[in-house]
Formats: sequence, C-alpha cells, structure tokens
Amino acid sequence: MITLVRMNEEQYKRFFEETIREYAEENVKEGRWTPSESIGRAIKETNELLSKGIHTNGHFLCSLHHEVVGAIGTIWYEVKENNGEKSAFIYSFKIYEEFQGKGYGKQSLIAFETDLASMNVSSIGLHVFGHNKRAYQLYTKMGYIPTSIKMKKYLRSK
Repeated sequence: MITLVRMNEEQYKRFFEETIREYAEENVKEGRWTPSESIGRAIKETNELLSKGIHTNGHFLCSLHHEVVGAIGTIWYEVKENNGEKSAFIYSFKIYEEFQGKGYGKQSLIAFETDLASMNVSSIGLHVFGHNKRAYQLYTKMGYIPTSIKMKKYLRSK
C-alpha cells in the first residue's frame, strides 16, 4: 500500500532543489529554454507557484511511501475550486529511479486518486513533456486523456 505524506521543511528543501534542476533540464530538452537561462527561469516559475513553500495555500507537497520499502517518490499538486467544482493539477510526479518499472507509479496514482476523492475532487490535470514517453504511457494506462496537444516541427537539425 502507498500513502501520501506531507513534506517537512527539510524534505521540501531537497525536493525544491531537485525540481528546479529537473524542470530546467526538461525545458532545455524540449527546446523551450536555453541552458544558460534555464535555472533562473525554473526558480522564478517555481517560486511564483510556491510563494510560501510547503505552506502555500491549495498546494500539497508529499512524499510517496510504500508500506514495505519506504519512500519511493514525490508528488506536488494543487487543488482549486471553480464554479463549485474542485479540480487538481499535478505539477510534479516522480518515482525514484530504483523503483521505476515495478508498478509503483500506478499504485501511487491510485492512492493519489483515493485521497482526492475524499476531498470531493472531480478531475485531475497534468502536463507531460512530449519526449517523456514512459510517463505518457503510464498516464494513458491510468485513464488520462489529452485535452490539448502542442506540436513542433524542426526545419533544420539541432
């Protein structure tokens, strides 16, 4: 069984540093940012979203804990209410490398959905980078459907 456990300040500090690095790398890979600007932009965007760190209203920063093996990953999401309907948005979902490919991603999303159901959340949104085929396959398998697709064609090789 997997449970979501809210992060403490120390865990959040490590999570923030890893998230900045990974978000910067993903945006460079995607061709949206240059390497020289990537860290600054990642810090700026993340600080805007998490203006009060783990105490930012509506945001949940959690460790994913498996009852036998312990911490297997992290999830950061926000819950909003609009026109009387609650929705969640996943900003970051990570299964640590040594636990990938073992079903923990699927189990974690089921635990996450169970928690959201108890909060009367009716939908979940997320963004997945186009080059992240593994994540896309997991989300598709779990019932997520595309709601918008951005596409790009390179006219010269990179």
